[in-house]
Amino acid sequence: MATLYVASTETFVGKSAICAVLLEQFRQQGRSVGYMKPVSVAVAQTEQGAIDQDAQFMREQFDLQEPLEQIAPVLATTRVIESVLRGDQPDFRARLQRAYESVAAGKDVVILEGANTWAEGAMFDLSADQVSDLLNAPVLLINRFRTIAALDIMAAVHRYLGQRLLGVVLNQVYQSQLDYVQHTVVPYLERSEVPVIGVIPHDPQIEAPTVQDVIDHIDADVVSDGDRTRLVENLSVGAMSAEAALSFFRRKGNKAVITGGDRPDLQIAALETSTSCLILTGNMRPAATVIDRAARLNVPVLLSADDTLTTVQRLEALMGRLRFGGSKRDRFRSLAAEHLDWKRLDQLLGL
Repeated sequence: MATLYVASTETFVGKSAICAVLLEQFRQQGRSVGYMKPVSVAVAQTEQGAIDQDAQFMREQFDLQEPLEQIAPVLATTRVIESVLRGDQPDFRARLQRAYESVAAGKDVVILEGANTWAEGAMFDLSADQVSDLLNAPVLLINRFRTIAALDIMAAVHRYLGQRLLGVVLNQVYQSQLDYVQHTVVPYLERSEVPVIGVIPHDPQIEAPTVQDVIDHIDADVVSDGDRTRLVENLSVGAMSAEAALSFFRRKGNKAVITGGDRPDLQIAALETSTSCLILTGNMRPAATVIDRAARLNVPVLLSADDTLTTVQRLEALMGRLRFGGSKRDRFRSLAAEHLDWKRLDQLLGL
């Protein structure tokens, strides 16, 4: 039986997407698979109690039989954190070990999904390196490559883990950097004894949120509904004359336009271009002409209670996160199938 811990040193680099692709690939090879998220620091509160949404998605997507309590055994809820801070330290390592033994029973491969960053879980004695050591699980590091500083991070992880670092996947690499990464960065890593399992190109449609994601993230009121499945690939702020705005808005496609609710001239100008949704700030409802025009174009009009600056800042935090659902799952699966070295991964895992 092989176990693989999929980790990262930063958030939103595609761990969940990679985990899902690995599970699917191993199943296609005819292997029985298991999945766990040992430590969850992003816990959602539901009517059924606290859950990890990644774990719930994987359980449903791959029809996993184990209960969520075993798939995500350590949930860092506010209550649990406060308890630890007061000195009450349950044996989280033993809890994880028991859950792992149940999930791994009868499996050929178990995929462990790391927390958001390398250090998260340390207050439970379950940081990435501690989980890897406890479960004797080699680490597959998922990392972006934006600047040469990424090499420092990978070198530091390799120096710390040694042979337990199975390899790295460079994800979301911009087209402008692909040649440099493939012909300079990858050879350097290989000479440094860091196996490169894959270089996956950046795909803006995978990272782009939908209008529904935007609604959920900023808790917007929907003034006029439309196609909520549209992708939001760009943000544009309308704060100029209508004449200047039309030229400005034409430069970016599939965008969310954020502007004051008292600027119908800018709102109409935005609707004349490739706009996925209008976001009106200051909690001011749009004019009837704007609603009518947006409805004809099937463009949602949203209302944000925040000012323009705050709304933009919140949306910037949403952009660039790798999401994995619906058609995006198929796009990423195709990219991964093409750009991951499956044969080498199997060999390194001893499969």
